[in-house]
Amino acid sequence: MKKQANKRGLAALLLVATLILVLLISGIPSVSRANKKNCLPTSGVVQEIKNGSPGIVIHLKNDPKIYYISKKATGHLSSDQLDQRLRGKNIQLFTAKDWSPLDPFSSMKQIHRLQTADTVIFSEF
Repeated sequence: MKKQANKRGLAALLLVATLILVLLISGIPSVSRANKKNCLPTSGVVQEIKNGSPGIVIHLKNDPKIYYISKKATGHLSSDQLDQRLRGKNIQLFTAKDWSPLDPFSSMKQIHRLQTADTVIFSEF
């Protein structure tokens, strides 16, 4: 009886370890470059732009998601200048079509392109 219980425990442990490994691997961001084909457009009115942990953070009115431009990609951009220029204006953001078990509801999205109706302000492609 003890051998059978030990086998079940070992099988359960192996199953849990495999599940954790799969979740960790699927949470690693893909290496592929962003382009218009693998990005989704999102439009909205800028409520606030500020510096944050992942980079320049943009909040849109009536949108609970957090959009950000990575610190690595900000280059010449300043959150203060962007806030003065874009607050209250309608913009279009392009974010990657991805999903991660670490953010299952996709509440935080990296911006790969930021534009107004007539001007591209930031683009990685």
